Amino acid sequence: MGILTNNVVRRVLLYGGAAALIWGGARMNARLSEQAARPEPSTGPTVVAGRLDEHPLHKALLSAGFGRGEAEAAATALARRVDARRLSPLDRFRAERDASGRLLHLTFIHGQDRVIATPGPDGKLRSVLRHDPLLAAQRRASGMVKGSLWVSMESAGVPAEVIVLFAETFQWTVDFLTEPRDGDRFAAVWTERGAPGRRVLSRTFEAGVYEGRMTGERTALLFDGDYFDAQSESLQRMFLRAPLKFARVSSGFSKGRFHPVLRINRPHHGTDYAASRGTPVSTVADGVVVAVRRDRGFGNYVKIKHDKTYTSLYGHLSRFGNGIRQGVHVKQGRVIGYVGSTGLATGPHLHFQIEKNGRWADFLKLDLPFARSVPRARRAAFAAESGRLLPELRRLARSEDAAAGS
Repeated sequence: MGILTNNVVRRVLLYGGAAALIWGGARMNARLSEQAARPEPSTGPTVVAGRLDEHPLHKALLSAGFGRGEAEAAATALARRVDARRLSPLDRFRAERDASGRLLHLTFIHGQDRVIATPGPDGKLRSVLRHDPLLAAQRRASGMVKGSLWVSMESAGVPAEVIVLFAETFQWTVDFLTEPRDGDRFAAVWTERGAPGRRVLSRTFEAGVYEGRMTGERTALLFDGDYFDAQSESLQRMFLRAPLKFARVSSGFSKGRFHPVLRINRPHHGTDYAASRGTPVSTVADGVVVAVRRDRGFGNYVKIKHDKTYTSLYGHLSRFGNGIRQGVHVKQGRVIGYVGSTGLATGPHLHFQIEKNGRWADFLKLDLPFARSVPRARRAAFAAESGRLLPELRRLARSEDAAAGS
């Protein structure tokens, strides 16, 4: 279910003003952009954690920001201790880096086995295997939004890792940049696993409810490795709601806009996201790269064909992502480039366009299709699980007293 960067995400959410800046959010209106504050640079260690899903280990590490050589070395070190043929999509990893970006240690969790890789004096990774009888405990918490969603959930006793998983799970159905309001309610259930008497090694977000004035009720339930809503529809859509994790919309889709460089009015067939130079840009959906080029208008740009209906374009990039070239197949969320100001741009931002049936469309107004629903043969089991968890979550979300980490 993707990657979380604990230190960075916490700071961005904390300083996000009335709406928390949660990755996967898509839009920020002018009022919120004026309120948004720039976070202070991090000086402490950064933790990155994630799940394999259907990816080989080295590709999951690439998605987590590892360099190609570093990812391959880490995968090799871990493979000495764990049979790659036995890996599960639910296996997790956790990496910690110092303020300079140097890897301190990487932990891979496979069932009750832990593989810990640390750099030796020569810089090469050395790994050890530990087998611990892990204990699992289910936790739950609920509360009301007041100001920042991050602070509200943290105050209710939700760990940072679970807050990010909560936001990541709902990223297709809740726009956490613009939709949260004071008085909205949330509830979350998660499972913690750890060796007796030791710190928690992993947390799995099991289910959640978000009830908002702007959103209505949104539900999520982990079932057979994926998240579904109360109607058994997958929460994952074919498209992410934004190609950037942290950004605001600086210019929307328009039939006539004053161009700041050309000084003329002309159509703006895309969405501009203001972001710092070097911010990673991700493909919004699976597809095939059909163009990796530079031209006068878009500067460095990447074009991706998703299916017979949709094609997307990412412009003004400072540089392209590792391995991004024409003909490459990319999965949703893969980094295809980095924000820049190449071409006709007055400052660093991403110009994003999407084409539907041969015509440019307003991405922010598209009705995004679901990825899939619960298979018919598993719907009875899903109904039993949702019938057990969701009523309790709704009661928690609506209760006056938050159930904090119980």
